[in-house]
Amino acid sequence: MTIQREIDWQKLSEIHELKAFFETDFDAFKAEIQEHIIEFSQFPQDSLDKFAKLRVLEVTNGVTQWAFRRKDKECLSVEETRKCMNLVMGFMKNVELYFPSEGLIQFNQVEKDFINLGRTLYKDAFKNNVPGKEKEYYGASTAQFIVYGHRRMSVAMDLVKKDYESLFSSYYIERGRKYMAPYLESFREIN
Repeated sequence: MTIQREIDWQKLSEIHELKAFFETDFDAFKAEIQEHIIEFSQFPQDSLDKFAKLRVLEVTNGVTQWAFRRKDKECLSVEETRKCMNLVMGFMKNVELYFPSEGLIQFNQVEKDFINLGRTLYKDAFKNNVPGKEKEYYGASTAQFIVYGHRRMSVAMDLVKKDYESLFSSYYIERGRKYMAPYLESFREIN
């Protein structure tokens, strides 16, 4: 069953990370997100389920790492922050996931290629500072939230909370939810 989505582009354009891209060229950035939506929608449902779990882990780790770098008062210790990073980076490097309540989650070659392209895009955008790649990254990231959808992202977040809250802490699990909320609130699903 194909799920149609009604996207509130104005709401999306107000998200902090996306604002500058929409302000520079609203139509071009909207088109970039739409192209990624079409591309990601080609994956079967079980692939999207696995990708959503990985995406939630990435977001949760990201908010944890940024808090540490900023030296937020709630940040985890160096050792705890490193454990979070090593867990998620290990999953990315090995292109597999492990959840104690579900076991090992493996990816086929097409899925691995998709994940590796995403890693390369992230590195080009934020490590190598390749012009245009940050915009592409945020376009792809936004499309992922939209294609994965509300239910799938909620299930994935509940799983991360259940299996890894003791690692990330309830505070950063909730910070991850809050980071994703504006993206998920920017569209509705129509059956």
